Amino acid sequence: MDILALLRSFYAENDIKPVVPESREDVKAEAEAEGYFFSIRVFEDGSANVIFKDNVITFERRAFESFDKDCFCDDEHELFIRRKKALCRELYELFREDTGRELPWGMMNGVRPTKPAFICALEGRGKHEAADFYRNEYLVTDEKIESSWDIGVAEVNVLAQCEHRDMSRPGDVRGYTGGYSLYIGIPFCPTRCLYCSFTAYPLSSVKDGGDGYVDALIRELKDCTDIFPGRAPDSIYMGGGTPTSLSPAQLDRILSVVEDRYFTGPDIEFTVEAGRADSITADKLKVLKDHGISRISVNPQTFNHKTLDIIGRKASADETVNAFNLARDMGFDNINMDLILGLPGEGEEEVRHTMEIVKSLKPDSLTVHSLALKRASAMGEWLEKNGYGAITNTDRIQEIARSGAQEIGLKPYYLYRQKDMSGGFENIGYSLPGKECVYNVAMMEEVQSILGFGAGTITKCVRAKEEAANEASSLAEIIADGRSLRQDITRCENYKDVKDYTERVSELIERKKNLFMV
Repeated sequence: MDILALLRSFYAENDIKPVVPESREDVKAEAEAEGYFFSIRVFEDGSANVIFKDNVITFERRAFESFDKDCFCDDEHELFIRRKKALCRELYELFREDTGRELPWGMMNGVRPTKPAFICALEGRGKHEAADFYRNEYLVTDEKIESSWDIGVAEVNVLAQCEHRDMSRPGDVRGYTGGYSLYIGIPFCPTRCLYCSFTAYPLSSVKDGGDGYVDALIRELKDCTDIFPGRAPDSIYMGGGTPTSLSPAQLDRILSVVEDRYFTGPDIEFTVEAGRADSITADKLKVLKDHGISRISVNPQTFNHKTLDIIGRKASADETVNAFNLARDMGFDNINMDLILGLPGEGEEEVRHTMEIVKSLKPDSLTVHSLALKRASAMGEWLEKNGYGAITNTDRIQEIARSGAQEIGLKPYYLYRQKDMSGGFENIGYSLPGKECVYNVAMMEEVQSILGFGAGTITKCVRAKEEAANEASSLAEIIADGRSLRQDITRCENYKDVKDYTERVSELIERKKNLFMV
C-alpha cells in the first residue's frame, strides 16, 4: 500500500487501479491490455522485481546489505519493514526523476504527519531535530517541514489551555493528560453525499423518526457517567452524520442529559456540527444556544451550484450563506466551515469562487479537506461511470485556499491525512487565534481518553505508561513505539448499524466500562 500511495501521488492525473490476486477480472484484463503501467513483486529477503513503463528494474538483496548492517535489527519482520522502506525510497527517486516533481510530504503517508513536530515541541527537543527527521527519513519538503513545526507548536499551545477539573474536589485542576473528551455521534443526514464514507443514514429511512436511537444514546450517556465520576470533560464534539437532522425536541433531550451528567458550562468547549444548511432552522439553533453550545459548523464543502448537484447536497450555496448569517445573528461567535478540494469538475476557478464567498462570511475557523476516495463512498464508481477520470487537486489549488484563509486572519493549527487523498495533500484546520478546536487536537494527537457515544463511534482509553522514555532515543525510535507520550492506547467500537446499536446498547455500555477498568 505504501508503494501504491506513492504511485497515486506522483501520477495523480492517471486513474490508477491496483491489481492484486483478489482484483475483479475486468480490472485485471484492463491492466493486461494496457501493458501494466507499473508492477512489482517483493520477496521475503527484501529483493524486488519492478516493471516500470516497459523497463525492467531489479532491486537485488545485496543492495540492502549495508542498510541491514547499520540498522542493528534481529527481528525478521521488522527487518523486512525496514527493507521495504528502503525500497520505497529507491522508487521515490525513480518516480521523482520520471515526473520532474517531488511530493510535498515525501514518502510520508500516515494519518498524522505532524506528529514528529508535535513530539519535539512537546518534549522541548527543538525544531532542528524534527526537521532532520522529516528530511532524512521521509524526504519531506522544506515548506511542509516549516508548516509542520508551526502546527506542532500550535497544538501544544492549544492543549496547554486545558484545565481538567474534578467537580467533587474543588481546586483540583490538572492539564490535558488528566482529562478526557466526549464524541457524540448522530448517524443521520437529510441525504447521503456522494463522497461520504461515514456512518450516515437518511433520517427518512428510520420508521420512528430517530426516537429509538435517541433513547439508546441517552441511556448510553447516562450509564457511562461513572467512568469519570465528578470530572468534567475538556471538550465535547457532536458530529455525524448531521446532528441537526434531528428535531429541536430530540436535540434538547440529548443536550439536557449531557449538560446535567457531564458538568458542561461556559468553560467547556462544546461543538455541534450543524453541517448542512438544509437541516438548519432558527428553532434548532435556539436549542443549541440555550444549552450553551460554544462552537458550531456550517459546512458548504463548495459554493459552486453544479458541484453541489453532483455530490448530492440539496442546499444551494445561497441557503448555506443564509444559514451562516442566521447563526451569526443569533449570537454564535465561533463558527467553523468545511471545504473539500478535489471535487469532480472543480479547478482553480471554482475554488477561487468558493474562497471569495468564504472570505466575505469570515468564519472563525475553516477546515480545508482534500478529497479522499474511500471504499465506502460512491464517488469512485461515479467518477468512472461519468467519465471524469482523475480528480484535480494541485499545489496552486491548495495555495488558493491557503492564501484565502490567511487573508481573513486564519492560521493553521492542526492537520491530518487520509488514504487515497487526492494529490497527496492533507486536511488542514485554520482558525482565528483563540478559536482553535481543543477536541480536534486532543483527538488527532491521541493525548487523552475519548468516550464515544452513538452508532459507529470509537472509544479510546489513554493511560500513562509505567516505564519512562529513554531521553537518548532517536526521534525515529520514539515515534515507532510512542514512548515520548508515555501512553498506552486501547480502543473499543460501537456498532455502525443503527438497529444493532439500539438493540445491543447494553453490551456496548459494559464493553466501554470494562475498557477503563484498572
